[in-house]
Amino acid sequence: MSAPLDPKAWLSQTTADLRESYARNRRVMSFDEYFTLFVTDTAQQVRAALTGGVVTNAVNIHAPLPEPLVPFVPLCERLGRLAQGLGDGSVGRVEAEFRGRIAEHDTRLLGTAVLVGILSGHTEEAVNLVNAPAMAEERGIALAETTATASEDFTELVTVRLETADGTVEVQGTGVGPRNDPYLVAVWGARFYLPFAGHLAVFRYTDTPGMIGRVGTAFGEQGVNIVSAAVGAETGDETAVMVLTTDAPVRQETVESILALGGFFEGRAVSL
Repeated sequence: MSAPLDPKAWLSQTTADLRESYARNRRVMSFDEYFTLFVTDTAQQVRAALTGGVVTNAVNIHAPLPEPLVPFVPLCERLGRLAQGLGDGSVGRVEAEFRGRIAEHDTRLLGTAVLVGILSGHTEEAVNLVNAPAMAEERGIALAETTATASEDFTELVTVRLETADGTVEVQGTGVGPRNDPYLVAVWGARFYLPFAGHLAVFRYTDTPGMIGRVGTAFGEQGVNIVSAAVGAETGDETAVMVLTTDAPVRQETVESILALGGFFEGRAVSL
């Protein structure tokens, strides 16, 4: 016969385990968020055990996020926010694809980070890694995640696709360097290699000389400096996509003034 449970000893050990585990996860969430995840998961597992359900893994949420995945949490949030900013209409379905070495681990928290990015700035309640799945479900947003260890062009590649009533938006990103700094590598079907920044502007235009200069002039008149710029265009294609990072938000009226110029078809400004 097993010895009766000592509540004080259990609480002491559980608290110690929680603190030790949080120390390995503090780079991706606050302690309040982490504690909420821990308590919620514990309650769900206890309820499953008492009602004859399946206990998937007792208190599994406080298992540490694998170290290789930690730098990809901000990347996934930024990709989700960028995709939301480039789309039209309400989001119905989200696809998050994880390729390369990150696919060797449990990527569910990365999928949640994508939802955080999509929902940020569009809810009355602050969104985080704890409440994002429930908030997405309340809004009818379905998340589908896929993984594959094969990745042709990058060691790790994250793809986010949003399906809305007005079409599909796809963005891709990767981690670069020893710290896996977030980089944007594809948007609107064009390829880039550009570090993420707090403010981005994206334009689709006729691929002719001088177009970046025209955008730079318009930004200069607004007092916004271009930090970096990249152009993606396929050989033989008459159109191209331009992505610029700036040191300040780009106003919507500035985007509209650029679109009024000849040769520009589509443009968005997104602050991350």
